[in-house]
Amino acid sequence: MSQVTIEKDGSRKKTGNPVNQYKALFYKDEKLSSRVFVQGEPGMGKTAFLTKLALDWCDAVSEHNPDYKATFSDVDTLKEFQFLFQISLRDAMDQREVIEMIKTQIIDMIYTGNKRKQTVKLLPYILEREKYIVTMDGLNEWVDRLNKCVLPLHPQFHTECVSVITSRPWKMADERIKDSEINILIEIEGIIDSEDLTKKLINSLQTGDVKMHAEFIMYVNERQLMNLLTSPWLQTLLVNLWLNKMKFSGSLCEINGILLDILFKNAHGKKGYFQKGNSFRCLSNTRFIQRQIDIIDALANAAFNFTFSSSKSLVFTERELLNFLSEDQLEFCLHAGVLTKRYSFKIADQDAQFLFLHETVQEFMAALHIANSKQDLIKQFRTGSRYNVLEMSQTIIYLCGLDCKIADKLINCLVDDEFLQVISHGLSGYIKGFYKQEHLLAYQEDSCAQKNVLKSKHNQMDYNTRCLALSVLFQRMIIAGCIEARASGEKEICLNCRDFTFNTNLTESDSNALKLLLLYNCADVRSLILESNCLQISEILTVLNQSKHCLTRVKMTLTPEISKALHNTNIQELHCIGQLDVSSCSFVFPSLPQLTYVHIEHTRLTQDIVLLDTIQEIDFLKCESSSELLCASLITLSLLDHPVKCVLWDVVLQPFEKSRGDDSHTHIPELRSEMLSNDMSNIKISVDNGSKELFDLIRDTSIGILDMRTAKCATLASEILHTLNKLTDLHLCGTYTGRCDIKLPASLQCIRLLEGGCSSEWLCSLLITISSLDHPVECQLLNVVLQSSEEIRADEAHTHILDLRSEILSHDLSNIELFVKNGSAELFELLRDTSIGILGMMTADCASLASEIILTLNKLTKLYLLGTYTGRCDLKLPASLEYISLPDGGCSSEWLCSLLITLSSLDHPVECKLWNVILQSSEVTRGDEAHTHISDLRSEILSHDLSNIEILVKNGSAELFELLRDTSIGILSLMTAECTSLASQILHTLNKLTKIYLQGTYTGRCEIKLPASLQCISLQEGECSSEWLCSLLITLSSLDYPVECKLWNFVLQSSEEIREDEAHTHISDLRSEIQSHDLSNIEISVKNGSEELFELLRDTSLGILGLMTAYCTSLASEILHTLNRLTKLYLMGTYTDRCDLKLPASLQCICLHKGRFSSEWLCSLVITLFSFDHPVECELEDVVLESGLSASNYKLDWQRALYFKKIKSGITRKSEAHTHILNIRSQMLTHDLSNIKILVKNGSAELFELLRDTSINILT
Repeated sequence: MSQVTIEKDGSRKKTGNPVNQYKALFYKDEKLSSRVFVQGEPGMGKTAFLTKLALDWCDAVSEHNPDYKATFSDVDTLKEFQFLFQISLRDAMDQREVIEMIKTQIIDMIYTGNKRKQTVKLLPYILEREKYIVTMDGLNEWVDRLNKCVLPLHPQFHTECVSVITSRPWKMADERIKDSEINILIEIEGIIDSEDLTKKLINSLQTGDVKMHAEFIMYVNERQLMNLLTSPWLQTLLVNLWLNKMKFSGSLCEINGILLDILFKNAHGKKGYFQKGNSFRCLSNTRFIQRQIDIIDALANAAFNFTFSSSKSLVFTERELLNFLSEDQLEFCLHAGVLTKRYSFKIADQDAQFLFLHETVQEFMAALHIANSKQDLIKQFRTGSRYNVLEMSQTIIYLCGLDCKIADKLINCLVDDEFLQVISHGLSGYIKGFYKQEHLLAYQEDSCAQKNVLKSKHNQMDYNTRCLALSVLFQRMIIAGCIEARASGEKEICLNCRDFTFNTNLTESDSNALKLLLLYNCADVRSLILESNCLQISEILTVLNQSKHCLTRVKMTLTPEISKALHNTNIQELHCIGQLDVSSCSFVFPSLPQLTYVHIEHTRLTQDIVLLDTIQEIDFLKCESSSELLCASLITLSLLDHPVKCVLWDVVLQPFEKSRGDDSHTHIPELRSEMLSNDMSNIKISVDNGSKELFDLIRDTSIGILDMRTAKCATLASEILHTLNKLTDLHLCGTYTGRCDIKLPASLQCIRLLEGGCSSEWLCSLLITISSLDHPVECQLLNVVLQSSEEIRADEAHTHILDLRSEILSHDLSNIELFVKNGSAELFELLRDTSIGILGMMTADCASLASEIILTLNKLTKLYLLGTYTGRCDLKLPASLEYISLPDGGCSSEWLCSLLITLSSLDHPVECKLWNVILQSSEVTRGDEAHTHISDLRSEILSHDLSNIEILVKNGSAELFELLRDTSIGILSLMTAECTSLASQILHTLNKLTKIYLQGTYTGRCEIKLPASLQCISLQEGECSSEWLCSLLITLSSLDYPVECKLWNFVLQSSEEIREDEAHTHISDLRSEIQSHDLSNIEISVKNGSEELFELLRDTSLGILGLMTAYCTSLASEILHTLNRLTKLYLMGTYTDRCDLKLPASLQCICLHKGRFSSEWLCSLVITLFSFDHPVECELEDVVLESGLSASNYKLDWQRALYFKKIKSGITRKSEAHTHILNIRSQMLTHDLSNIKILVKNGSAELFELLRDTSINILT
């Protein structure tokens, strides 16, 4: 057994430290661990370990048996625990809570009658007060019946409890199992002392020392079966095979066949042999299966249906089994031991439960049914999740041994494009060096499954890790399938595979199998990673030549022959291992039209690397280059029209004066000048072990992103950073102490401390430096440890910290957006009382550490929380907070309720954004208390006024919206149509809801029930059908007060249910329906309208219309006069020429708001308003009047016009525009405008000159 650590990037790495004490199993850093996971492949001894643990505990707490040998030396550790409860999760398929499992599997089996009732009543008190162990065997065999929980529910307040949970590795890859829920992860790798177990088995299975251990080992070695000895189950079977002198090829299918044969023999089955060619090879030599083949077929059918039905089951009832087997057949299987029978001791259920001898036997039988069926069962499988193919891996491996073609067909069915893309992404990260060899554990080891990590989507590294893990697991399954097919004698290994990774982690047998698969698929290879020399040059060339059309990813040593073969391929990613012939690069690289990534190592660069403009990243590792060549390369990269990354790790740079002797002195200034004149903001440079020459080379350039992997690099770069005038992102790694003397450029937008450490002094001075920038700057502290300054003696530490805090408090940090991933109490204490503007917590642990100081951040306006939150929310929020966002993660109902209550205490509006948040059931709540608990939560939240809160929901759930039912939320934003659908049942209960914002696509009829408090509904972005919009407007018309409907960026679609020949009739019906309702209480505002939208509004009784652009106004111009109850019209945008709007007679007010209008347009509008036979208001708010004439010219021209009118004389010829304006003015003066009231806000001299001498009645 070995410990597995969870790395900061989420990857899981086996430490190599064996677990040989119970203390190491139960305790972490001297603290009792609440959850310990023990994982291992089938038959590795997980169940046996838990059984041995129970026996050790019994021996420890009772009188010692001197002959008993405990598993670990510190068995006395077990004395600390007063109770141990052993649970089989396969027997708890219909239960969710641990306490119920204990009642059923332990108490009901021991006690009866009143004693049982008393013990059940006492159990909760024991669990709350005593120190105990609960073991749960087979997490992969348990599924929550409500499909909500990934783990059985167990109260967190049982602080003196340790849960030991066993599982198969694929289950531990479930993204719902968060790393925060795993206190200790142990991998069980099989037998500690194989020899000791073998000797004990031999002694127990024979009378007398007839056969010895050495003979058995010789038998195993001859058949190359040593790898099977790590599994207790397989070792037991092998010993049996050896003792019974049976032939064996090493096939897992054959092992199962032999096992079944032995079991059937023990059940006194009839003897019979298969005729040659009439059975699967794994059954061909059996003696007791042929005559019982109908039982095998029935069992296989049952196994298939129980394994691959909609709800996988490993435990089934007699009634379910009798759908496949007769009573006699069932009796035989029980007698043989293929099936086992046990009773459920639930009071209400006395049915017996049945299960296969082992899960692997059920999987083998299911594979047998797939291979043997005359029907095409493959069609029944669907890619329900990207893990399906891995969850079925053992069945697929067996199927490879039975019928390789059918196995391949099944794999192709389960592996969809999304899964292939995930694998491709994982291998892309691997080839680019995201992970070192030690992170990629051996394929033959179970811990490959452990590469799955935190699934928070905000963290790209976590996603990369998960993708790599899936690619590792998938190749491991394919290799195992190939080995099984060969061992089973399959003539053609026809498994399709496109990605191949050969490295030193592979065993010889694995490498041989992968090589066989590669040569079979040599014409369809997508990824070829050769880190070990297991292929001949001729074999590599065959693959490269035949996969020219599809090969996209290569990592290998480039020989001249290989370089030639790569010419004109479609490779996108090329990792060159070892020293490279630069001249061959000039031949190969320009011929790769899709090349995006190149890695070059251990090479002296003597000439330019010529690349096509598709390149996105070029890595140089341990290379040597002249300054001139690097200069030229950066200039070339700057000419690309997309972002590009240049990695310079351990690159030795020759200074200018040594690069080309005297010739360089003339050429270098020209290159530097060209570098400085080029826009290099598209380039990201990553430097490890840089040099002063390198940083001097990029001085004053316009590179966009700089990534420095060590503190030494940052020191070398400190003198030139402020000269990088377009630098937006700065990434730092390493350890920093003392005062931060980095001079930052004014262009900086983000600084990331990726990993390492820094002193409090350094961080404080960094934040102060950032605060001096006059724009918002993001500062990310990811995997950074805050250290005490080495320069400070212990007796001066307190004074020093006070000085630091005084200094940081004296600066305004409100421009800083600080995001923290792995924080500490010391870090957040440093931030106490500061004026940070935005704070992001990337884990729940960070939020917990920061909870005490958040209240003191007096200028904090935004707070981002990621991670999983349970219990009650104890965050104390500052009065300055305006926005809180949960972008990713999960929270309990209790936590969310208490958060909303906390937000309601703020005396100003606040946004609460729930993006990709999963609402979880509180683990503290036991099932029988759940209803009461939720009721208490809802009562509490209903008693608070939440009308100051705006909630934004993207991926909601029915549970979330039920939690909001009847609350006093003020504003609700639903970012998808699915959210709106889920919320539709509770919207009308939100009695203080004033605004609803909708996004998404809506069709059919609008079924939303709106609350009586609603004042505005805004369709922000998306699409809707005419039918949906009509029914929404009709719903709004039923409200007995004014309501606003905003149509911002919404596209009106035709209903999908309407055929083209019926469209006209359908639109007519919709218009008839909407015209029959009074819409005069509705104000519609339109930003991006369409002809279809305005046609829908034709002849309606709309009361107010707002047109937010001139284009909208143009589209609406044809229908405005038909709106017979329109009283107000709002116009925004830019308007020129003459106003040709036809206005309805009902209009009482027109408002021109924040727009630009020509004099001609405004004059003609006023003239149009004159025609109304009732008073009408014209509001001019923040209007810019566009005219070619100044105010003084207006006055002069108007005086001249009056004079010429009196003497009826001609005027001097002017431009047509000037004359046109005068004509408009003359026309205005001839009309009686006394019915018009003009209201002006933020007017201009030009505007009032336009109104001079008119007959306007009221001016405000």
